[in-house]
Amino acid sequence: MSAFRMSVTKSEEVIFDYSEIVPDSSSLFTRQRLLDAIDTVHKTLGNLVTISFASKAFSKKEAVVFTFNEGMLEQYMENRAERAFLRRTIFNTGFLGHISDSVCMELERVGRYIFRSFLQDAKKSGISMDIQHELLKLARFVYTYSLKKLGLALPANKHLLAAPKQASAYLSTIVYHETLEQMAKYAHRAASIKSLLDRDHFHKNISEKALAREVNYLEVDQHIEPIRVKLKQADFIHNVLNNWCEEWLISRVKTVTEEVEGIRKKTRDNKRTASEFITDLRNDTYDKLDKLMTLIRKFGNHAVPPSSQNSSLTKTKATIQSYFAIQKERLDMLAVSSS
Repeated sequence: MSAFRMSVTKSEEVIFDYSEIVPDSSSLFTRQRLLDAIDTVHKTLGNLVTISFASKAFSKKEAVVFTFNEGMLEQYMENRAERAFLRRTIFNTGFLGHISDSVCMELERVGRYIFRSFLQDAKKSGISMDIQHELLKLARFVYTYSLKKLGLALPANKHLLAAPKQASAYLSTIVYHETLEQMAKYAHRAASIKSLLDRDHFHKNISEKALAREVNYLEVDQHIEPIRVKLKQADFIHNVLNNWCEEWLISRVKTVTEEVEGIRKKTRDNKRTASEFITDLRNDTYDKLDKLMTLIRKFGNHAVPPSSQNSSLTKTKATIQSYFAIQKERLDMLAVSSS
């Protein structure tokens, strides 16, 4: 009741007349039961709210005061707005079904993970605020776009509405595919900027035309500093997204293999299921990377040498191939040990 009243009154201090809780001496909810309830609240939720008694100045009536932690109202309003955004985004895709709070909470956890993990490397490295803002915008785009894809998929996957964990796993996979695509875009952007940066004579000519005089290479170096900053930004964001994708894959595979190892009676069916999951995940990732590399070769910046166009994605694929090979060998050893 007090949490609801806090949201209505927009105040983190909520006051109830004592008579609202204990109407009279004949009430089933006695003063002692109120004291016991307050004690329980303090033990379980003392980090969020404190409850005390007070006397109203003019009426002299006793009151019960709930004092919530500073900032809780703002946090509540932010969470409420985020949930409204989630439901509205999916609704706008044409899906008119109800999405329960339990499913929303799981989907929001995916969103929070995207924002937190995208920014953790930036904060650790003390990178510029411009790059942090770019990562924030990118996190919001990936989350929003993935919610839209989820909304389009829900009519054919209504079982997800009754399975919060499965719904979040489904959204997480969509996020992974979208992050892979954004990673490829930033890799190509970095390659394009580097290709431009490496054209020394080109920059010298532009600088001389801009200044209407001959310039030395120190002046050219100063002239191209903004391009160098753009390259640093594209490189950093590409690395953040690449690391995120690798960590997501490792986390998914680790979960499956640990489940298999944790089953005391290891059956061949368990091994086959895990092996099939990892194979599907591997093939799905390879297929996505191959399509992205084909698109870059076809529509990418032709100023970038062919040997450099997909060098970053090729390295990523090689790393993933090595990882999957190790995991397959690990599952094969488990199968041998349980046979």
